[in-house]
Amino acid sequence: MENDPLWVDEMRADLGNAPVERFLLRASGMRLYVPGTRKTKSQLMALGGPDIARWISDRYAGDYVDVPSIRAQTRDGLRHALREAPDTPVNELANRFGVTARRVLQVKAALAEEEEPPLLKVMRRASSE
Repeated sequence: MENDPLWVDEMRADLGNAPVERFLLRASGMRLYVPGTRKTKSQLMALGGPDIARWISDRYAGDYVDVPSIRAQTRDGLRHALREAPDTPVNELANRFGVTARRVLQVKAALAEEEEPPLLKVMRRASSE
């Protein structure tokens, strides 16, 4: 399976937030083999429990699943939140994503730089020289 984090969102919608968060905390950043048959002693069953193991094995049996790391989820979630609601207070975002206010400001600045038109970048460099 390719590195596609959308399966986590689908699993969250189907099974609820709490069990998926527990699974992600336990298996963060791991690559797990999904057995084709239901095994009671598989690593997937031990980390996720029967509901999560069944959900994943119904979709990805015989394949490997890359579980996104908590850091990647936080980074992507923070970037998404800043794009969707840029006026949200920095401290609120920091608390929600478990990062410092300084980190929120750094990501906000990086997003502003990415979305800046190329001509404006050239003009800024020229004016600073």
